[in-house]
Amino acid sequence: MSDTTQSTASSRPVPPFRRVLPQVMLVSLMFLLTYLDRAMFGPLLPSIEREFSINHASSTRLLLFMSLGYSASMFASGFSSSKIRPRVMVTGAVVLSGLLMVALSRAMSLPLLTVLFIVLGVVAGQYFNGGLSTMRSLVPPAQWSKAISVHEFGPNGSFFIAPILAELGTRLLGWRGVVAGMGWLTVAAGVAFFFLAKGGESPAAPVSFKGFKKALKEPRLWLFTWLMGIAIAGEFAPFSVLTLHMVEERGFSQEAAAFLLSVSRVGAPFAVLGGGFITTRFGTRPTLIACLLIYAAGMICMALPHIVPFVLGMTLQPLFTAMIFPPIFTLLAESFPMKDQPMLLAIGMPVAS
Repeated sequence: MSDTTQSTASSRPVPPFRRVLPQVMLVSLMFLLTYLDRAMFGPLLPSIEREFSINHASSTRLLLFMSLGYSASMFASGFSSSKIRPRVMVTGAVVLSGLLMVALSRAMSLPLLTVLFIVLGVVAGQYFNGGLSTMRSLVPPAQWSKAISVHEFGPNGSFFIAPILAELGTRLLGWRGVVAGMGWLTVAAGVAFFFLAKGGESPAAPVSFKGFKKALKEPRLWLFTWLMGIAIAGEFAPFSVLTLHMVEERGFSQEAAAFLLSVSRVGAPFAVLGGGFITTRFGTRPTLIACLLIYAAGMICMALPHIVPFVLGMTLQPLFTAMIFPPIFTLLAESFPMKDQPMLLAIGMPVAS
């Protein structure tokens, strides 16, 4: 079936992916904003700690609660995606994420801040299934790895933008002003998406208990889940704590830590595109093995006490984490019919997160 699709696509004067690229980029922008809303709190943790007089354990616990809300919501999205149009799911996730950011900027107590972090995770978790379903309605299966590469610009771009935005914005507006401004920008983008986006008109197939039970017995689902867990952990966890680690454990100033963290992520959005090309050229399995080995080497380097291997690890690890995502999603696309993928993502992604 994919061979037929590819031959049909190649016979057209304008490649299908080129036609839908603006719409894929629009969906990717929504991913960027919902991810940036969460990612920017890592670089802001020192400021939040000082204002609320809390320690590192308490501040990083806020990120843990947000992740738990995100994971629970991603599981629920497998069911909500069968009731709600994907484009509406994306719009709701983006607009509500922005409103939650505005509410967070006005929270004056730690308990309220904690609750809002959890709710922000819940709201943002509804994006992923809706975003991928919207892209699936636009992109032919043969072009799926390209679409995923563009889509993954979102989180990888946010890791480059967040430290700079947090540092410069905090100097001008304070951490509350940065969060509020980001919130209103996200709301405006979500409203624009609803009117400008195409596709995403048909809800996913309803999740059945029989299909759910059958999916749990699929070894490739758990392979996908394990690989996504490694990729997501490598993408978000180091980024969230590196600013604190560099300032408190390695003696960097907050400005230097933010600059180094941002520079180390510059190449990640382009590495995603490289991952898509390499997967197409060399295959899913060789690409995954090579990326995982260099990813692991980068993590080991970051644990070493000397500054040179630490910086080298900070540079290598995000690059090869970014490159992992296209072959992982290609593995999912090769292993399961497209109609089953929303349910499989709902099962696998919360565990991975």
